Amino acid sequence: MKKKYVILMMLLIVGSLISCRSKQDLVYLQDVSAEVLAPEYTVEIPTYRIKTNDNLFVSIKSLNPEVNQLYNPAQTISGQQGSQQLYSNLSDQYLNGYLVDTKGNISLPILGEIGVAGLSQSDAETKVQERANEYLKDATVKVKLLNFKVSVMGEVTTPGVYYNYNSSLTVLEAISMANGITNYAKINRVLVMRSTDNQSKMFRIDLSNKSFLKSDAFFLQPNDVVYIEPARIKSTDMNSAVYSILLSTISTAVLITSLILR
Repeated sequence: MKKKYVILMMLLIVGSLISCRSKQDLVYLQDVSAEVLAPEYTVEIPTYRIKTNDNLFVSIKSLNPEVNQLYNPAQTISGQQGSQQLYSNLSDQYLNGYLVDTKGNISLPILGEIGVAGLSQSDAETKVQERANEYLKDATVKVKLLNFKVSVMGEVTTPGVYYNYNSSLTVLEAISMANGITNYAKINRVLVMRSTDNQSKMFRIDLSNKSFLKSDAFFLQPNDVVYIEPARIKSTDMNSAVYSILLSTISTAVLITSLILR
């Protein structure tokens, strides 16, 4: 009788330590079916304004081959290690991009200094195009942001820093870059941290509810940090091996004791 009582108590302890998690806890947009969302859920893509210390890709093509050699980032360069692309990796981007200085200018060969801080990407491109038209014949200008990066942390498969080369990036796309969430992700309490010139902003979004589609954090900004909290069950699972060993030791001790007392 005592042995059955002990076994029952052990089972109750195991049940209290180990809990099951429903897959519903990991489903995005649980309140959305096949429907057309109201206009309020369509958020306009925010316009990013160039800041000091931003690194810009600037391409200028003209009828002058020498100018093309200066500005064409797609051109390969040759050396002892063979040919490589000017923007093939992050270090090359840093070295070959045009840094916005503390005065808000970029310094371009032939064209000189051009103020771009506070401008959108398209406005900066227009401004460089206007300057290029003064010096070059039939020039075509492209300006892109090279340092659009976000950090994805917490309960994702591959945490890390990810670079975006499109005009926009959503929080869902950033999580996809990190190869999705883990089974311990708490998707109803995702934190997005954003630093501006004067302050830091924090956004809490619930990926299980469509309300996050109209959040200011749906479209990420350069240098945003996305953190996905772990669910409480993670700590339980992490300690389950310890609990298993402990319970196994207790059960062995109870068995030996019961055999001795017979």
